[in-house]
Formats: sequence, C-alpha cells, structure tokens
Amino acid sequence: MKKTSFLLCSLLLLLFSSCGDFKEVTFSGVESVRMIKLSQNGAEAEITARIKNPNNTSFTVYKSEFDVTLNGLKLGKAHLAKNVKIRKFSEDSYTFDITSDFSSLMITDIPQIIAMAMSKNVKVGLKGNLRAGKLFVKKDFPVDMTQTVPLSLTK
Repeated sequence: MKKTSFLLCSLLLLLFSSCGDFKEVTFSGVESVRMIKLSQNGAEAEITARIKNPNNTSFTVYKSEFDVTLNGLKLGKAHLAKNVKIRKFSEDSYTFDITSDFSSLMITDIPQIIAMAMSKNVKVGLKGNLRAGKLFVKKDFPVDMTQTVPLSLTK
C-alpha cells in the first residue's frame, strides 16, 4: 500500500510541478471494490479510492486502460469507463467505474472468478498507464499496484 501511495503521489507531483506552489496529492488507497456485473464476457465494477488534493487546482483522471489480475489470475484489459474530476482543496473518496473484458481468460477459469466474487476480500492488481491532467495538459503515468481490498456484490 505504501508503494502505491508513493507511486500515485510521485506521479501527481510530476503532473503539477510546473504549476507553482504545489502541495503533494495523497492517495490513501483503495477503500472497496464493488462488482456490478459479472459474466463470461467481462465484468463491470466500481473501485472507490480516497484521494486528498490540498491544492487550489482540480485535475481530471481520464479514461485509461490497465491489465487486471484478481488473486493472481490474469483477467484481461480493464478500462475506466468515464473521466473522474478530483476537486481542489478536497479529501474525498472517488469512485472509478471499470469495465473489463475477459480476453485472456480461459473457460476453465470461470469457476475461480465466481468463487472470488463470493469472497469478502480480493487481491486486485492493476498495471498500465493512468492518464491525468487539466485542460490541454495531459500525461500518462505508469501504474503497477497490487492491493487486497474488500469486495461486495451489487444485488
């Protein structure tokens, strides 16, 4: 978790280093993962993360793509379904809508996915590039994180 926090803070610091008196953005970690839909074609989920932005400027996390693993099982590509605006002078939980295809998943892996969906915690891994910025200034930042988080299913 410390590695993830350090990575996100470093990335956001680089993004805003040219904006004058910039204070470090803090990523407190993933609070929860809520499974919206699960089928053999893919999944939809909401990931809630806590982010503190002490700066007088907001920024946007743009649609990005990641390779996803659950408990070490490669699931395929996940996409942020919509942009998320991080408000200025805030410390809030932000929800990221994720859609995923199971392109690299074999049919024999489906029972493992169902068993994971019924568990209380799941080890989520994300690897890819996070696209963030403001107005016309956008940058890609590498993300490579693994974290155990509580999992809930929408009924």
